[in-house]
Amino acid sequence: MLDEIIKRVRNLTQDQQKEILEILNTWQVGKQREYQRLKAKSDVDVGLGNKVIQTDTIDISASGLYINTTGKFEPEKMVKVVFSVPGADKSFKLQGMIVRVDENGIAIQFENITPYFKKILDNIIWENKNPGDDFS
Repeated sequence: MLDEIIKRVRNLTQDQQKEILEILNTWQVGKQREYQRLKAKSDVDVGLGNKVIQTDTIDISASGLYINTTGKFEPEKMVKVVFSVPGADKSFKLQGMIVRVDENGIAIQFENITPYFKKILDNIIWENKNPGDDFS
């Protein structure tokens, strides 16, 4: 579908393309994210202090992930995460911070990650997307 949209937009005039961009911007007000999330299950190990939690992701992006877990966690605690993106060959080992804790799990924001590496991770996530995967 995306290929068809791109093909059709390329056939529009410059003014029509600007109009389409304005429409898209109004649709996304308040919903912009630096990187889109992919709802996907992937194994993840989370190192917190001297313990390791083995679980799975609920969603993942180039800026962080949301994992399925229960227990007592405190926001603003540093963790180490090891995870793979579905379909990718390599695992990622990153440092992150717990930014949200709720009844379904915890959200971890990656720390000390360069914009260049975020772009690489974002590309890997999108290239390895399966047809049934959900984005939000």
